[in-house]
Amino acid sequence: MKILHFSDSHLGYHELDKLSPTGINMREQDVYDSFQKVIDAALEIQPDLIIHSGDFFHRPSPANRPMIFALEQLARLSAAEIPIVVIAGNHETPKTIFTSPILKAFRTIPNVHAIFQQKYETIEFGDLVIHGVPHINDDKVELSEMDKIQPVDGKFNIIMLHTSIGKTFMMDEYGEKLYPPERLELLDKFDYVALGHWHNFQKVQKLKTAWYSGSTERMSETEAKHEKGFCVFDLKKGEKVVPEFIPIETRNWIVMEIKNCKEQTVPEIEKQLIELGKREDLKDALLSIHLNEIEPIQSVELSSRKIYAMIDAPIHISIHRKFVATEKESAGFQNKSESLVSLMKGFIADKIDDEEKAKELSKKAHYYFDLFDTGEYRNR
Repeated sequence: MKILHFSDSHLGYHELDKLSPTGINMREQDVYDSFQKVIDAALEIQPDLIIHSGDFFHRPSPANRPMIFALEQLARLSAAEIPIVVIAGNHETPKTIFTSPILKAFRTIPNVHAIFQQKYETIEFGDLVIHGVPHINDDKVELSEMDKIQPVDGKFNIIMLHTSIGKTFMMDEYGEKLYPPERLELLDKFDYVALGHWHNFQKVQKLKTAWYSGSTERMSETEAKHEKGFCVFDLKKGEKVVPEFIPIETRNWIVMEIKNCKEQTVPEIEKQLIELGKREDLKDALLSIHLNEIEPIQSVELSSRKIYAMIDAPIHISIHRKFVATEKESAGFQNKSESLVSLMKGFIADKIDDEEKAKELSKKAHYYFDLFDTGEYRNR
């Protein structure tokens, strides 16, 4: 039996104020494109079953566009008679009783099975039993539902969870869950543990065969170096499941780090940025630039507008500046009542011997702080 496992599609996600040629938020369109590539691949592979481990939508009340898109794509699978099981993740689970669970709409489509009622459910497909534990808001209810989990003897058993396993930290998302470590032993009784929530493809080392398929699109810089896609595996009696990860093409995300800026001149840093701008893989990519250990005076000369002018191929550039610590900060004596403007002026006066130049730079610093404080920078 061939199974396709994917997760964390986050339909409806959007970011950046940029539109696609069809007038849709560009990042929102990226999410739709990557999801459709998985469905296209599924129609070619023709698996016996597809499983989706949660966060199908980015919000519990998605807008019309992601909802219509989802129904259209699921209808394609239904027409091909490929069944799919979807469990609810923390993103699409309503936080109150006043919002209806959106996955309920999927039950109107033949061959689509949705588990969303904040309780443990099972679905059987011949010799296979799918055990689904959707996101459950109430911790006590969640533990009570977990008490019911039990693999069925004589059949293949797959359990689907949207949770964090084997991590010592959280993703810092609202409502996310940590799987109880004292219950890990139970999961090794299953033929496959299909996980959602973490966005990079990875195995849970503490378990025999538990895998995160990862998200279908990059959502943050931490995912920049990781491929996106889905898993395919075969269920065979007596054989351990090892999924094959199949990548899909997604928008490139490049991270450039310039270290020890304080040890370099501004022209030397600019030369690196100009060389970066010549890279062919920057076209239509997302670009993150990290200027580490940069002096405030260097930062003023390397304004964001200046960097944007040097590099025009990406669809978006995010610039992160890690400033070098002052002597007071390093010694732990920074006076918290001092304003940032005063600190900047003091730094300039200390570093620049030419009084006229120092005065001019102080005026410019004051000008930029005013732009930020008033919010006027958003209009420029």
